Amino acid sequence: MSARGWRSAQLAGVAAMGLMLVACGNDTKPSGGGAPAGTPTLTPSISGLPSTNPSGGPPKPSPLPPGSLSRNFTTELDASGGQWLTRYADAKAARAAYDKIIKTIKSCKAAVPAPTHARKLTENRTLPLGDATQLLRWYDYPLPSDPGSEDGGFPSAITLQGRIVSVLSFREMGPGIKPANFDRITRTAAAHLA
Repeated sequence: MSARGWRSAQLAGVAAMGLMLVACGNDTKPSGGGAPAGTPTLTPSISGLPSTNPSGGPPKPSPLPPGSLSRNFTTELDASGGQWLTRYADAKAARAAYDKIIKTIKSCKAAVPAPTHARKLTENRTLPLGDATQLLRWYDYPLPSDPGSEDGGFPSAITLQGRIVSVLSFREMGPGIKPANFDRITRTAAAHLA
């Protein structure tokens, strides 16, 4: 890489770091002094050592605002999937979204199989995770008129926990991820919802 290209990469890295700090940093409004509210300041304590907690008490956590997060996985060939997390304003809105997501996945109108394939819902069950967890699995299989085609598995797990809805969904050629493995992934993901 040339010196000029290296410098551009450094600047891009610094700019990305700034965006990441803004996105991940303290999102409360600055107080009168310009520092974000709740930011520790250095003040001398009685012992003469700096203190990072001038108020004397622990900071109180604030409720997290509604928002969403996603993370994805792919083998760049025959498998992909991800987890989509959404925090709603209240539990009622989260429950409505949970019910709507299940209804949408069950209806399966968005991903119609190829004319040489058929689709069936092979799994529709609940797990005792969070407030509610529903597992759904669609299976695409080739029709007898196209015996050389690949089949495909499409498992999804939708979990409701308070104001949070988590959707795990995968796509894989062949029968897809084994049900026991998908249950394990679902349990692990649900254990981290707060």
